[in-house]
Amino acid sequence: MCLSVTTPLLPLHVLAILLVVAAPARAQPASCQDPAERPIELGAERCSRLAEIRVGENVATVLRFDTPLVRAELTGPGRFRKVMDGELLMLVPDAPAEDGARTSLTVSFADGAVPTQARLHLIMATPARAERQVELFRRARTADSLQRELRETQRTLQELRAENARLKAAQTLPDGLMGMWESGAMDRTGVAAKENLSIQQHARNSLVLLSGLTFRARSILVVVSLKSPPGAKPWQATGAALVGPDGAELKVARIWNPAALKPGEWANVLVETDPVKGALRGPFTLTLWAEDGKRPIILGNIEFP
Repeated sequence: MCLSVTTPLLPLHVLAILLVVAAPARAQPASCQDPAERPIELGAERCSRLAEIRVGENVATVLRFDTPLVRAELTGPGRFRKVMDGELLMLVPDAPAEDGARTSLTVSFADGAVPTQARLHLIMATPARAERQVELFRRARTADSLQRELRETQRTLQELRAENARLKAAQTLPDGLMGMWESGAMDRTGVAAKENLSIQQHARNSLVLLSGLTFRARSILVVVSLKSPPGAKPWQATGAALVGPDGAELKVARIWNPAALKPGEWANVLVETDPVKGALRGPFTLTLWAEDGKRPIILGNIEFP
C-alpha cells in the first residue's frame, strides 16, 4: 500500500532554498563534520540486494541523479513529503515509523532509455544518522565523482593514521592529569564541568536516563548514566552523534561502554569529541545507538561548560 504524499512541483528558486536548508551546515568549527555526498551506482547491487539509503523523521534527504526523473513512487510504512525537479528528488519523512522500517522507492527516468526505472530501499533511522545528500548514477560514474570519493577516502585514511599515531604516543604517557597535560588534551584553562539537569528524553527511548554531566578541556566529554528497565533486551552503545541546533555535528572521537547493559542494571556511557575550538552554540542532541543503528537513545537539551 502506498502511503506517500506528493507535493506539487515547486519553482526552481524555491527548490534551491530547500536544498540549502537540507545541505550540511558550512563554515562551522573544525570539529564539525561535513558529510560528503555518498555515491551509488544503480544496477551494481551485489547478490540482488537493492541500494539502501538512511532517512530520518523531519530530515531532508536530497537524491541527485545523473538523469532527469519523470516519476517517483513510494510504497511501504511511513509518510513522506517529496519534491521532484529534473535530476533532483528531495524526501522528508514526516510521520513516525519504526527504526529499521523499509520503504521502497521506485523512480522512472525521463529519457526512455534502458533501464527505464530504478528501485531503492529507504531505511528509517534516527535523525542523526540520516543521509543528507546521495549521488546516484544510472550510467558510468564521472571522473569528478570518482575524484570526490578518492579525496574522501584519503581524508579517512589520514584520520586513521593520526588516530593510530595518537594511540601509540598515549602508551608512553603517564596516567591522570599529567598524561592529559603532556598529551595536550588539557591546556591552561584546565577542565570545566557542568551538571545537566534538564536533559530531554525521547518518548521512544528504551532506557531511562539517571543523570548527565558534561566536561570540557580541549575536547568535549559527555557522561550519561542509563538504566535498563526489567524485561528489556541487553543494550550496548556502538555509535553516537552530537548535533547542534543548526544541524552542525561535532565529530565523535570515541565511545566508552565496555559491557552490554542488562535488564535492571545501570551504567555510564561516555562520549568524547575531537578537540573543539571557540564557542559552541547549543543546546545539543546526543543520539546513542546499538549495533546496526538499532534501538537508539535520543537525549536533547545538552549543554557544555
